[in-house]
Amino acid sequence: MLRSFFFIFIFCIYTSLSAQENGNRSKAQVGSITGNVLDNASGKPLPLADIILTGQDNPHKVSILSDKNGGFDLEKIPFGYYRLTVNVVGFAKMNIDSIHVYVERVDINLGDIKLNSATASLNEVVVYAEKPLIENRDGKLIYNVAESPLNNGSNAADMLKNLPLMNTDPDGTLLLRGKEPMILMDEKPVNLSGQQLSDLLESLPANVVEKVEIMVNPPPEYATYPGGVINIITKKGRVGLYERLSISDGTKGEEAISNNLNYRSSKLNISTNIGVGRGEVKGNSWSHRENIYPDSVNYFYSQSSFFNKSIHPNARFQTDYDFTKKSNFSFVYQGNVNYFDNSTNKLYSNLDSLTNIYKASSRNNEYDGTGYSQGFSASYQWKGKNPVEKLQVYSGLSFSKNDNDADFYQQFLQADFLPTGLDSTQLQLTDNYITSFYLNTNYNKPLNDTGTTFLSVGSSYSSNTYHNILNTSFLRKPDQIFIGNDLLSNNFYFHQSIFTARAALILGLPNRWRLITGAQAEQTITDFQFIKGNAPAAGNHYWRILPNLTLRKEFNDALNMALVFRETIRRPGITELNPSVDYSDPYNIRFGNPYIQPSLTDNFDLNVSYVKKDFSINGSMGYNRVKNVFNSIRTLIDSGKTQITYQNISDQEEYQASMWMGITLAKKFRVSISGGYYFNKYSTREKQLYNYIDGGSFYTAFNYSYAPDNFTVIEASNRYNRFASPQGYSRGNINMSISAQRKFFNKRLIIGIAAIDPLGLQKYHSYSAGTNFMVESYSESNTRNFRLSIAYQLSRVVIKSKLDDKQKKDALDKLNSK
Repeated sequence: MLRSFFFIFIFCIYTSLSAQENGNRSKAQVGSITGNVLDNASGKPLPLADIILTGQDNPHKVSILSDKNGGFDLEKIPFGYYRLTVNVVGFAKMNIDSIHVYVERVDINLGDIKLNSATASLNEVVVYAEKPLIENRDGKLIYNVAESPLNNGSNAADMLKNLPLMNTDPDGTLLLRGKEPMILMDEKPVNLSGQQLSDLLESLPANVVEKVEIMVNPPPEYATYPGGVINIITKKGRVGLYERLSISDGTKGEEAISNNLNYRSSKLNISTNIGVGRGEVKGNSWSHRENIYPDSVNYFYSQSSFFNKSIHPNARFQTDYDFTKKSNFSFVYQGNVNYFDNSTNKLYSNLDSLTNIYKASSRNNEYDGTGYSQGFSASYQWKGKNPVEKLQVYSGLSFSKNDNDADFYQQFLQADFLPTGLDSTQLQLTDNYITSFYLNTNYNKPLNDTGTTFLSVGSSYSSNTYHNILNTSFLRKPDQIFIGNDLLSNNFYFHQSIFTARAALILGLPNRWRLITGAQAEQTITDFQFIKGNAPAAGNHYWRILPNLTLRKEFNDALNMALVFRETIRRPGITELNPSVDYSDPYNIRFGNPYIQPSLTDNFDLNVSYVKKDFSINGSMGYNRVKNVFNSIRTLIDSGKTQITYQNISDQEEYQASMWMGITLAKKFRVSISGGYYFNKYSTREKQLYNYIDGGSFYTAFNYSYAPDNFTVIEASNRYNRFASPQGYSRGNINMSISAQRKFFNKRLIIGIAAIDPLGLQKYHSYSAGTNFMVESYSESNTRNFRLSIAYQLSRVVIKSKLDDKQKKDALDKLNSK
């Protein structure tokens, strides 16, 4: 159906463009340029700085003075290229060349323009450039999603998989340097996990994201999260009214259409996005298991194929209001729905010690259901006279419901795969209700005038309540009636609340040293209350004090180093704790463990970063001492079945190293390489009792981008992963993606093409072993996809001057009299 929309869409674009081009001939196309002028030595604002903007391809010229806070706002700037000159008595003059104001960059914020003393340096000339795809700045890796053609038509989940130092495990879980990161949106925690988080990321179009910040060693307020922090920053719109329509279609069976509408004035910003996507995934797998008994050996083989379909509408509304230049309020609504329809066909074979089949069965699993989430969040931020001083308060509330109707039909077969006449039908109906709430506060108090030394304090409270209802029944064949099975059914509440209080001191030391030290105290309360089920009520309450210490040295503007110690906590979530038994595979059953304890880690890291215009590198080496590790463990039980659940297995030592490197080989050609390795070492006792094996995990990525002109971008990505577990390993194949986009009609129309895994499928080959079994398995899915995406944007720029005619005249007179 969406394919037909392409023709309608292109026709609408053509007619709209024709009408606009005729209507815009008499309408001026204008933008704005803002920034702040600061003393580079002290960080203090420089008021009354001379700001002169001169057209390089047009006669436009304007002069203003910066305000008492060093800020300036140049408005009604006709489209074109400009030079900005900043001049303050006693400071070196700064010239910024090649500032391009055009329809996609009508609202340019130059940020902080830092001037050096006139006695210490000569006048400076800087060539303004649009953001590269990947930046290494302020201890963060910044991926500018808006510059990436690879993300046209994709969702946030696919976008995150292409980030430096990011990868996914065989279950699809996002990992940062091998561990699950905390996800923020616009600096606020999403407070979601598991299926909720997956539904959000899969339903959120990548085109609403401006950039993503990767913080391997996060700031003090998030220092206790073992996997680092990913901050997704959404687009805030441009001055005036801005609208963008996007549509995409892929050969894998994916289709998407979305509309993004923004309005922005001097104080108010409103952004909305509404869309719907559709996806299909096909694949197959096999596994060979050897069951080892004291007096015999037999084998169990399985092979399966699956076909999953989903439709996920989504809506996002965000409004930001600036009360003053130093205080603002934000409100966000995020809603997403996931309609899914999945099916799996499996064939099981039991083999004797001579690998002769003696019995078999086939099983068809059908799943269909709906998941939806409604989330509301609000935040307030206030900044003091010193830029370091700020107060942040943010809160959120979300409601989710997921229903999953599973139908399992199994037919028992003879050794030659002919039916025996025996079969079984089972229904599992699951309803899951989730309510989440959080409240966070952060305050930074400068302790000196320059803001290099300050106190950072904060607190947080989060509460998550899950209500899980599982009803299992079997078909009684004589009268075709489903009979309930209470042993495989449950009804329980799970509640988890976390309260934290923290304090950190950031000290600016001589010779460009910086010391950051702090601690976080937190209380976690969890409890299970079973209304119906085969497990008793369970609960766990614990306090933890988690210290952190960072010593940072900036050798010069390019090279810096940091020694980091953090104690982090990994808490089991509902996925690990849920005792509901998953019988989708009756020979390999899965369930959670409500008695798991949290895992604490002492992290020791050395980070080195070197940043130059054409070359950047960021590397780290670390040692982690993990206490009370929990992981999924497979064991062989009676009747040749295995069960997979989560257990606290042992203490563990980890050694890790990671690296990211960005190189500009030519003015328009950039390459980035990232990779990492972490090695897990288990205790001697667990190796002897459970056959655990030490193992290493490895991931690497190679990305490049080429921009032959301002209208064309080509981007490619290649990735490889290998994962180790206490019982084995899993390795994938090389994943490849290449994409290109071209902008037309004064950059209003964007057409992109992408090839994802054009040379093959996503494959995983795994091996695991216990004390009495060995399993080899293989899986592949149809990730090969050729995607076409089209986006059309319509901007009506409405910029109002903040000064009346008298104020403008007084400012110009003051400038001319100097």
